[in-house]
This record gives sequence, C-alpha cells and structure tokens, in this order.
Amino acid sequence: TCGQRAAYQLGMTGVPVYNVNNNCASGASGLFMARQFVAGGLSECVMALGFEKMEPGSLGSKFQDRTNPMDKHMMKMMELHEFVPAPPAAQMFGNAGREHQKRYGTKPE
Repeated sequence: TCGQRAAYQLGMTGVPVYNVNNNCASGASGLFMARQFVAGGLSECVMALGFEKMEPGSLGSKFQDRTNPMDKHMMKMMELHEFVPAPPAAQMFGNAGREHQKRYGTKPE
C-alpha cells in the first residue's frame, strides 16, 4: 500500500498502482513493469515512482511465522554452493553471477 499512499497524496486517485518489493532490484523491476504495460498496449502512459527504506545491516527475514518465499531458492543455492557466514542476499546475487559464468562462459573482467 506504500504506492497507493504516495500516489493519493499527489492527488492521483482512481489509477492502478502496483507495489514492487524485490530487494535491491525493485527499481529495475518497476521500470520493467512500466515498460511492459506500454509495450503490451495496456497503457499509453505510465509513471514509475519509488523510494527505499533501509534498516541498518544486511537484509534479513522479517516474518518468522510463515514460510519464507525464497525457501526453495535458498535450498537450491545451498545444494550448488556452500552457504557461508555472510548476508544471504549478497550470496544470492553473487551465486547468480557464478552460474552465469558457468553457463555462458562469462569472464570476471
């Protein structure tokens, strides 16, 4: 509902609002969605609006009373790579880079 609150305070009511939360890729995901709406003919004009509220330290799990939506991703990552005492989000991004290198022959430079 963060997007709705921001848009409504600007006087923009009655327009569709999509909230995106994708760790460090939220901005890119929001821009991608906006482009898809225009390219797909769903919208003639879109606005991507964003803000970030970070807490000190690395990203962690907020809700311990339910299954983490990344549980299957984390389990697969731990099958392929050793889980080290470092922030999990950084390991996910880093290991995605490793997989790209392995699959496509990407060089570190």
